[in-house]
Amino acid sequence: MAPLFPSYALHCLDEEGCPVDLTYSPHESTLVDEADRYLLSDVNAAEFAVAMRVSPDSPGRKSADPLTLKIQLGLSCNYICSYCSQASEVGAGTVTKTADADEFLQDLSGWLKGAPERVEFWGGEPFLYFAKLKRLLPDLRARFPAANFSIVTNGSLLDEEILAFIEKFDIFIAVSHDGPGQHLRGPDPFDDPERAKWLRALWHRRGRNKRRVSFNVVLTPANADIRATRQWLADKLDDEELTLDAEGILSVYDDQTLAGPGHWSKDDYELLHRSIVNGFADGQALKFRNVSYKAKDFIQSLKTQRPSSALGQKCGMDDARQLAVDLKGNVMTCQNTGAQGKHKIGHVSAMDKVSLTTAIHWSHRESCHYCPVLQLCKGSCMFLSDDLFAQSCENEYHYNMAILAGVLKSVTGLSLQSVSGDIRRPKARRVIKVAAV
Repeated sequence: MAPLFPSYALHCLDEEGCPVDLTYSPHESTLVDEADRYLLSDVNAAEFAVAMRVSPDSPGRKSADPLTLKIQLGLSCNYICSYCSQASEVGAGTVTKTADADEFLQDLSGWLKGAPERVEFWGGEPFLYFAKLKRLLPDLRARFPAANFSIVTNGSLLDEEILAFIEKFDIFIAVSHDGPGQHLRGPDPFDDPERAKWLRALWHRRGRNKRRVSFNVVLTPANADIRATRQWLADKLDDEELTLDAEGILSVYDDQTLAGPGHWSKDDYELLHRSIVNGFADGQALKFRNVSYKAKDFIQSLKTQRPSSALGQKCGMDDARQLAVDLKGNVMTCQNTGAQGKHKIGHVSAMDKVSLTTAIHWSHRESCHYCPVLQLCKGSCMFLSDDLFAQSCENEYHYNMAILAGVLKSVTGLSLQSVSGDIRRPKARRVIKVAAV
């Protein structure tokens, strides 16, 4: 019988090229050398609560007192990306009028308890819904003056009116842009002088010193070199100190993405791995906040011996206090899903009846139990299944393994060569990659 908590041998080389083997348990967060000594000197095991393990048979709930309120304005977008986390859900999106924003505000006090710490506005492309934002923001900012407001945008619709609006209501803006891989998303706003002007204005007025703007990169085969990706955007923004947010490695939400940019070659993975590990050595990797966060969180897991039982899902949307709603008050699995399909999980008028039956916590997937980077990955997307999950899992595995290798190099000076043990990958059909059209 396989052990309840599998451990893995990390086969490394020291700075002189001599082999060194470490033993790592992702379920107990222990990393020891051949003499069973902890690699970190300040290990101090802490107490952790057990995470909710949601599944269709054990559904999660949602709170009327959310820490994060995600408001989906609609799923329309002016871009057609070759990969998109929402493409398969557009037909299930709720179509609303500007007047629905007023009704949403009127109903809010009837169901929302307390004040959220974060209020996020989502599309599609949110600034296609600027008229709705102009109804929502004044009221919500007055109600929740301490909340952090944010919008994720492709940045193509910026102008002085929108920028002034962003400044007035102190909205944190995340611009989705993949640097040299932008062609997989669609037109590059930096290729249009007018759009480029407003992107740079946004960065110089809100980003460089105020830190109220980020550029968010999805890592794909077209931008697998993180150093080159950061430098590309630094040149466009004329800011050599630019720090990026990595949305992470590409997840696969439909068959088009599965056969296209979601499917990485061996060379693609090797370039990603090499660039991340080298990025830890020269500091470039830490200029991607997602990479830096993952590294720090992993080190902290070792210091506190965080058990796998404490791990929620990567995105956090299995948490009762992370709430996604549309302007009709429908509650959804997450902001990237539509409420006119299977991802409607309830309505704000009956929060006690909201039932997250559409999610699968990592603990219900065999591959996650037998994965050496569980503490870094935390289960990939919680509602994917079959081939879509299998490819997303494969991408996450290589991304997080690179971060693990980078952390080991930084903390111990050891170069990770391979990992052995009972590693089980999800089964998937053979995928033939096709060129993006």
